[in-house]
Amino acid sequence: MKSITFSIDLKSFFLGALLVGGLLILANFKPADKPETAAPGDNRRYQVVISAHSRDIIIDTQTGRFLIERPGLGVPGWTPMDFEELYEQKRK
Repeated sequence: MKSITFSIDLKSFFLGALLVGGLLILANFKPADKPETAAPGDNRRYQVVISAHSRDIIIDTQTGRFLIERPGLGVPGWTPMDFEELYEQKRK
């Protein structure tokens, strides 16, 4: 029985590697004039945090604004806040 052997010269190997590399680069190309936009169903903008004091915080990760639940007498209330405003108040 004859054994099967493969042989390839160095020039053909490098040409094939160059072509595969070029195809991979072209497949991942994104034009600079079209910025990447979020998908319409992207629901990761708002994050909910539940603290140990049973207060809920809803954070808008794009603007830095958030809502803190105020404890009340059965009626939920929310106080809007901003990270930058809080930082400036603490610095003063």
